[in-house]
Amino acid sequence: MNDAPRPPAWIDWPVRVLAVVFVLPFRLLWELLAIIGRFLARYVGRPLAWLGHHLIVIPAAFLWHYLVAVPGQWLWRWFVVVPLTWLGYWVLVVPGRWLWQRRWIVVRPLTFLVRYLLVIPAGWLLAVVTPVLVMAGNAVATVARGVARWVLVPGWRGAGWVLRQVHRWLLRPVGLAVRWVWRHTVVPVYRTVAAAGRWVRDAVLRPAADMCRAVLVSVGLRR
Repeated sequence: MNDAPRPPAWIDWPVRVLAVVFVLPFRLLWELLAIIGRFLARYVGRPLAWLGHHLIVIPAAFLWHYLVAVPGQWLWRWFVVVPLTWLGYWVLVVPGRWLWQRRWIVVRPLTFLVRYLLVIPAGWLLAVVTPVLVMAGNAVATVARGVARWVLVPGWRGAGWVLRQVHRWLLRPVGLAVRWVWRHTVVPVYRTVAAAGRWVRDAVLRPAADMCRAVLVSVGLRR
């Protein structure tokens, strides 16, 4: 399936030499930077981290615990929790207990008001309004059925017919034309580019990488 022409064989070695000339210095520089980074991390970063932990983190945690956390906890307990508990007991619990023990003083008048101001008027209003609501609901249902039968259903069927015609005479021909163009233009170009990419990978990049690896192994920068 590879229809793309291959370059002449004599060009492989010049390409590899150019790759080594331009790639090897950057690779050697990268390896040197990696060695320097590992050296700094082992002999500079770790001692600095140890000193920072023992000279900054541990003392800071000790000071935070005994100068901020413990006094703050004590202040929160005796200046917030205890006063609020005392106020809640004498302002809410004690009056609430007293009212609960004498609830008949409040419950009976409230029951009377709710019965004669809410329950009885609501029942009378419901008995009067229910027939009107039923008639209005029946009228609305009749109108809705008429609209659905004479407007919505014909409109839905007409829209379906129009969509079928659009698909038949417009969308389907356009789709077939797009598929033909894709098959006869994009696919051959993609195959040619893929073949060229595979050739560059196999004939240039991999040999150059192998040569760089061999040079680095020979000079002792890589195992």
